[in-house]
Amino acid sequence: MIEAATKHSESVGAGHDVCLRYGGIWVAKSHHIEYKKPAFENDALQMKTWVEDIGKILSIRRYEISRIEDGAIVCEGVTEWVFVDSKTMRPKKIPNEIRHAFIN
Repeated sequence: MIEAATKHSESVGAGHDVCLRYGGIWVAKSHHIEYKKPAFENDALQMKTWVEDIGKILSIRRYEISRIEDGAIVCEGVTEWVFVDSKTMRPKKIPNEIRHAFIN
């Protein structure tokens, strides 16, 4: 899920390097996974991820993993990400440029 979040952030122009230019990074505050159906070794799976909400310092990202063959949702997840100062690791206001990348 973290890999999908990273790739999505990069695809909207708000990847790790961009965050560092603003002096911040994302840190997971909480992560919840709920397994809905079994998946097996040779199942072809796909993942969707999106930012559900983004506030001043916190972002909520959702994930959905489904089996390609029948479209069954096998897993759902949600992560609360906090934007922090890359040096002090204290919460930091999410720059508007980064917020807008996920909203649009």
